[in-house]
Amino acid sequence: MPPAIAKVMSTTDPTNAQFAAYRAMWAYFNAVLFGGSLGDVILNFSRLARSLGFFAPERWRDAGDQVTHEISLNPAHLKRDNAKDAASTLVHEMAHLWRHGQPNPPRNGYHDRQWADKMEALGLMPSSTAAPGGARVGYRMSHYVIPGGAFERAFEAMPAECHLPWTCGIDDEARGGGDKKSKKEKEAARKVKVKYSCPGCKLNVWGRAGLRLRCEDCDEELVAADGAAVDECAAIDECAAAPARKAA
Repeated sequence: MPPAIAKVMSTTDPTNAQFAAYRAMWAYFNAVLFGGSLGDVILNFSRLARSLGFFAPERWRDAGDQVTHEISLNPAHLKRDNAKDAASTLVHEMAHLWRHGQPNPPRNGYHDRQWADKMEALGLMPSSTAAPGGARVGYRMSHYVIPGGAFERAFEAMPAECHLPWTCGIDDEARGGGDKKSKKEKEAARKVKVKYSCPGCKLNVWGRAGLRLRCEDCDEELVAADGAAVDECAAIDECAAAPARKAA
């Protein structure tokens, strides 16, 4: 076997190890929580959405024009002490896949009542605040784990090979750095804005990191530009200098 092929097949390679566990976790939750009803998707890691994860329908296409969906987890969310939270994010996105296969699926990004009811049955309570009392439906939605619910029981019984072996980076405490930002630095960080752009009409808007925005004219999700963070005043100046959009 050529050395390059042997490397690709090596179980000690971090890419192989991480995605093998990722696929195993997907298959486990599909079997235990969804009765094996979900079809295969592309599993990915992505920081682009500036969110915990996302479901993107019909995002991939092969040479024969067959399409499939994508589920991505944000690797920045994969920390040593939140394996259950990361797994619950995967199930959250799997619930979107389930809802997409049901009659009359909602617009991309919207969390409707049928999705919310499924989440609750899975042991994850939908909430716009990620805490009790939040809205159950809407565009900006999170969830929290229901104690003793189906997800928590499944996670506690999940085999070791389904746990992701690699987490993202080293915590500040592990580096010995801790949180040493001054009050002024923290205030400055809060004023930093992220640029979001529509892939279709190139509309630009600025806002805090982690927003999920849509262009109603193009029916496209706005994409956060990597490295495009600017201070608040600069964002206002750039927005004012941009040509005005014509009404549809």
